[in-house]
Amino acid sequence: MNFLVIVLSSQMLYYLLIAQTGVVGAFDSHIHDLFTLPIGGVIGALLSAYWRHREIRQELYFLFGAQIIISWLYPNYSLGMLLALGFVVGYTTPLMLYVFGSQGKVQLAIGLGISYALGTAFYSYPFAERDIIAVILPLISVVALRFARLGTVPRPEVREFDWQSVAVMMLWIFADSALFETLSRSGDMDIWSEYTLLIVTSHLFGVFLAYRYGHELLSQTRVIWLLFTVSYLLYWVKEPIFLSVAYPIVISYYNVLLFQKLIGMRDVRLIALSMVGVGWIAASAANGVALSHQLWIAAAVLGLFALVYPFIMRRFRI
Repeated sequence: MNFLVIVLSSQMLYYLLIAQTGVVGAFDSHIHDLFTLPIGGVIGALLSAYWRHREIRQELYFLFGAQIIISWLYPNYSLGMLLALGFVVGYTTPLMLYVFGSQGKVQLAIGLGISYALGTAFYSYPFAERDIIAVILPLISVVALRFARLGTVPRPEVREFDWQSVAVMMLWIFADSALFETLSRSGDMDIWSEYTLLIVTSHLFGVFLAYRYGHELLSQTRVIWLLFTVSYLLYWVKEPIFLSVAYPIVISYYNVLLFQKLIGMRDVRLIALSMVGVGWIAASAANGVALSHQLWIAAAVLGLFALVYPFIMRRFRI
C-alpha cells in the first residue's frame, strides 16, 4: 500500500470538504465573514516558497497537527481562525505536491480518484455537521505519513517560472470554481444530491481518460476548453443528467494534468508561487463571480480566451 497516496487523498478531501465548501457553506457564503481565508492562504503559500525546508516530514507533522487543533473549533471560526486555517492549507499544499514528485502518474490518478469519489459521496453532508470529518481527515494524514516513504525528488531541469502554464491553470480553476459555486447554490440544478453515483462514475472516468490519453497540460487546451464550454451550455439549458456526466469528467481530466504539471516543477518555490495564483487568486475571483450571480463573466472569459488562444499558440508555440 502506498501511504503517500493516502496522505494526498486525505489532504485533498480536507481542502474540498472543509476549506473550500464546508467553511463557505457554514458561513452562508458571506464574503465579509470569509475574506481572511484566502489572505491566509496567500501568506502561507508565500512563506512556503521562501522557507528553507530541511525536515519536510517534521513540517508536515506539525501542519497536520495544526489542522487537527483548528478543526476542533469547526465551524465556529473567527476571522483570525480563518486566517490561520488558510495559512495552514496554503503552506501545506506546496509541500505535499513537492514530496509527491517521487511518485508517478498512476499514483496521482489513484489519489485524485479517491478524493473525488469520496468528496462527491460526502458533499451532501450538512456543512455545519462536518466537524467530525474535519478532525478525522488530518488524523488520517498523520497516521499515513508515519508509514509513508518520502522518496528522493529528482531535481528540476528548468527552474524558471512558467507564466504561460500558470495563466492557463488559473483560467481552468476560475472556470471550474465559478460553475461549481454557482451550481452549489442553484436549487433546480442540485446535481450532487440527485445524481451522486453518476457523478462519482464520471469523475473516475475523467481520471482514467487523463491517465490513459492526457498528455502535457497545455497540449490539451482545446479539449479542456471544449469540455468546459459544453458544461456551461448544459447548465444554461438546464440538463442536469448530462451535466452530471460532462462536468465531473472535465474536473477530473484537467485536474490530473494540472497537478501533474505542478508536481513536475519539483521545486517548492515554483509550486508555492504557482499556487498563489492557481489555488487562491483564481478561486477567490471565481467565488466573487458566483456569489454575485454573474456567471456570464466566467463564460465571457472562456469566450475571450478562445479568440486570443490562436495568437498565444503561435507566440509561444504551444
